[in-house]
Amino acid sequence: MQALVTWLGGQDAITRALLVGMLVAARVAPLTILAPWLAVRQAPVMLRTAVVLALTLALTPLALESAPELPQSALLVAALALREVLVGAVFAIATALPMHALEWAGSLVDTWRGANLAQILAPPTGTRTSPVGTLYVMMGVVLFIGVGGHRVALEALADGLAVVPVGTGQVLGPDAIALGAARLLGQALSFAAVLAAPVAVAIVLVEVALGLVARASPQVPVFFAGMPLRAATGLGAALLGLALLVERLPAAMRGAIDTAADLVLRFAR
Repeated sequence: MQALVTWLGGQDAITRALLVGMLVAARVAPLTILAPWLAVRQAPVMLRTAVVLALTLALTPLALESAPELPQSALLVAALALREVLVGAVFAIATALPMHALEWAGSLVDTWRGANLAQILAPPTGTRTSPVGTLYVMMGVVLFIGVGGHRVALEALADGLAVVPVGTGQVLGPDAIALGAARLLGQALSFAAVLAAPVAVAIVLVEVALGLVARASPQVPVFFAGMPLRAATGLGAALLGLALLVERLPAAMRGAIDTAADLVLRFAR
């Protein structure tokens, strides 16, 4: 055992590697919760843990090169771990921004086309869900991985470990965090509105047509007769709008990764 400890560089080197690895895991962990491109929401905990462990083992040697001397106090190390969780959460949310916008747009589509019941009842998970939102997110994840976005995002995460080493004390101020959050939220809402706009136009036209039918023939049960028409029109418009906008998604995803890298860099300023 003593020979192994000596080969690894001694007790101090092992302790430093374990502390740095723990901080790297704290930065990586939010990706498995907040970034659908790395682990979807329905992924089991064991899979998320395995992803965190694999990324930690891969990134710890890089982090060791730039990490400063770490305190031995457990309380200070815990504070540094919370800071790393914040950095990882900012990076994860920013990189997953297009996927979250897709999910919001799908939820709007389901609401407008009258699929509210499907949003409430989800027997497998017992949580609220949106069929079109789930379809949009899965399509976004496939496209993100297909264009190599996961490699670019992980490369940006690795570069962040060199520029903003784990264990440093810089933390963004509340004003910077609020400004960054507002910026990300505005981008996501605008992107979701663009995706949902074709459905909104189609549903309005359907409602106008149903209103004219109801005025011409009051005895026709327009509300119940129009339910399948709303559902079909909304779904068709959603797929058509997505087909027209899908070519712009890679650029939006690359922009999200650049935004995430920029936000992480602000921690070093």
